[in-house]
Amino acid sequence: MKGLNFLLAFLFLVLLSNAQVTRAPSYPLITHDTYFSIWSASDELNTSVTQHWTGANQSLTGYLLLNDTAYRFLGNQAKSYQSLAATADEQGYNVKYDTSSSEGWNKETFNDNHWKTGAAPFGNEGPVATAWTGRHIFIRRSFNLDQLPGKPLFLKLRHDDNVEVYLNGKQVYATEGWVHKYSYIRLDNAEGLLHKGSNLLAIHCANTAGGQFIDAGLVTEAPVVERTSTVQALQTSVAIHATRTIYTFKCGAVDLKVTFTSPLLMNDLALIARPVSYISFETTTASPTAKKAKIIFSASSDIAVNEPSQDVQATSYKNGGLKILKAGTIEQPILQKKGDDLRIDWGYMYVAAPANASQFLSAGNADIFAKNPTQPATLKGRSLLLNTVLTFDNIRAKPAEQTVLIGYDDLQSVQYFGTNLRPYWKQQEKRTIEQELQSASKNRQSILKKAAAFDDKLYADAMASGGKEYADLCALAYRQAISAHKLVISPQGELLFLSKENFSNGSINTVDITYPSAPQFLLYNPELLKGMMNGIFYYSESGKWTKPFAAHDLGTYPLANGQTYAATPR
Repeated sequence: MKGLNFLLAFLFLVLLSNAQVTRAPSYPLITHDTYFSIWSASDELNTSVTQHWTGANQSLTGYLLLNDTAYRFLGNQAKSYQSLAATADEQGYNVKYDTSSSEGWNKETFNDNHWKTGAAPFGNEGPVATAWTGRHIFIRRSFNLDQLPGKPLFLKLRHDDNVEVYLNGKQVYATEGWVHKYSYIRLDNAEGLLHKGSNLLAIHCANTAGGQFIDAGLVTEAPVVERTSTVQALQTSVAIHATRTIYTFKCGAVDLKVTFTSPLLMNDLALIARPVSYISFETTTASPTAKKAKIIFSASSDIAVNEPSQDVQATSYKNGGLKILKAGTIEQPILQKKGDDLRIDWGYMYVAAPANASQFLSAGNADIFAKNPTQPATLKGRSLLLNTVLTFDNIRAKPAEQTVLIGYDDLQSVQYFGTNLRPYWKQQEKRTIEQELQSASKNRQSILKKAAAFDDKLYADAMASGGKEYADLCALAYRQAISAHKLVISPQGELLFLSKENFSNGSINTVDITYPSAPQFLLYNPELLKGMMNGIFYYSESGKWTKPFAAHDLGTYPLANGQTYAATPR
């Protein structure tokens, strides 16, 4: 009998050892809600820039410093650009423009004295400086260069709709359609076109339907700042669980394990609503000479912006036993934007570490490996870095672990039929993010233990129900389904668990998102499914919805003020 029990225990351990997913379309790192959601887009953690789920860069980077070598295990250097002719999101500028073309309008020699002068950008929606409501607009922008730039050259462009662009009389780009954010288009066909002194960028944009917008500039790549002794760590494994993603690396003679945990345990609403994730670093070595190492973890302030051109302010301070870095936009446009392909640009991101860590703020192009980095208490700029240094003084075969916390306080989460709602964890108005960070730190071990136990149970239950492929899908879907929602309390005191559409219409609390995810919430906490339905029921019963068929959504995220497009029966 003892032998049978031993065999069963052994088989259970084998099952759990395989209770992991090793390949995915994208790898969850920080997953809490639709805005606080950071992923790795590559199979190896250190071969791409980490991103928000919309694809915008939200850079996390990590290095293990051993002797004089920096092993990069997390993220990659994000490209940055230097402006030759800045777009209006960076610096205002005036151009000559007309709404009808003339012969040779795109040539340097054209006389545009009879054209109007206006400030960019042009359009009828978004951050426009000059109204444009007709079908066509033709723009001539002159700019000066004191010296010729290096290669490559990029067109920085946002357009709605069709656009054609000329540089000093030659067409360098043309496309149909629209792009609602700035994109960088490499101009390999522009070689030799620029010259010292005056240059001309000529643009034609044609509106075909709906909104209209045009802004264009020229940039070059800024040099990448990274230690010459930086090498890429060797990733040896990755495992995705329901609440954790775990990587292992070889960093010279040191083995490194990095665990990202978002403890979304649905039986604890206070925990699932707390916008704090854990990033744990565990080191071991068999070498007698590799005893000391440092981890440098950096988080970009781009996590707290919609566009990297937005100005931010970062601060460093202490709270209780934690050292904390905080960053957010200077503008703080709370609930001012709605729709698809948006990131949050209000509220503040936080990186917290134990008192024995060191932290500092730096510009995005600064040398974070400097022996004595400047440590301002406050820093303003764009794409700043929030840096934490963890020291491992006596690495052994027995694992040594240290943890960093990363959190986000959105201040106001959604607007619900005209009322701004705080996040669920801030039901008590005096509750602070520092208190949430302190609680997350104090209870770290028990929370991480619960998360690991839940991961194993979910996978084992799913294996028993549908086999390995089904279990893999359940583990992959768990965090993604939860983090597509925001948890708040309505003015009527009802739980609201509000979803956001992903690259569709940007709708909030969409019923066709509720349908496929409903089984997960029915299984683990039906109150959350009620939270998905409460808003729809209120909308229908309040008289605000007047159609003879069911409502599809509550509005455009994060504004749940009523459906925002023409409704048709579904």
